[in-house]
Amino acid sequence: MKKSLFLLIGLLLLSMGALTSCDETKEADPYADWKVRNEHFLDSIADVAHAHEASGEWKVFRSYLQDYTSGTGSTGVNVPVTEGEVDDYIYVKVLQDARELADAALGASDCRSVLYTDSVYVHYKGTLINGERFDGTFTSDLDYEITTPSTFAVSGLVTGFTTALQEMYEGDRRLSDWQYKGDRWLVYIPAALGYGTTDRDNIPAHSVLVFDIALCGIWSAGEEKPVWMN
Repeated sequence: MKKSLFLLIGLLLLSMGALTSCDETKEADPYADWKVRNEHFLDSIADVAHAHEASGEWKVFRSYLQDYTSGTGSTGVNVPVTEGEVDDYIYVKVLQDARELADAALGASDCRSVLYTDSVYVHYKGTLINGERFDGTFTSDLDYEITTPSTFAVSGLVTGFTTALQEMYEGDRRLSDWQYKGDRWLVYIPAALGYGTTDRDNIPAHSVLVFDIALCGIWSAGEEKPVWMN
């Protein structure tokens, strides 16, 4: 009897230890406090962007859908209605500047910018704030010569992506490799200018979207689509 009792106690202790071990080895939820974490991340990115905007390393653009102006002042310059909230803007780290490249190679740039009604070639990689990739034309380093870009109508994308594109320039077409010499930006898009409070495929609600975007070509309605170099 005593032997059976000791055996039972031993088994119970062993099972309790196994359960404790399992609990301790459970992975933490990677999306715990996701909304708050994304808000804090965006605040920190906004601070960095504003601190380095004057140097040209970073750029800050208000959503194209916002009523930014209240008319013109005595100087004829448009005046913002308000400065807006942190999530009214996209924040851009410049990786490649099309006009700087053209200036260096040709003396003066003649780079075309994107209109809302245009279509574009773009390479892009979208990630969450934890580095998890959710979409794109490349996975690690971008190699223009072996990777084919996506084709998008500028008007058909999330607000933050459309806002970014309308501020970008393609490479100067006088350059032989102009499709590789367009603007390339790392763009931080607030959830409010992305998918907001809605889950989208593998993108949780309240997600800041981080896009590495390389603009490779532009064409308007009725204009012939450029042939991709590779």
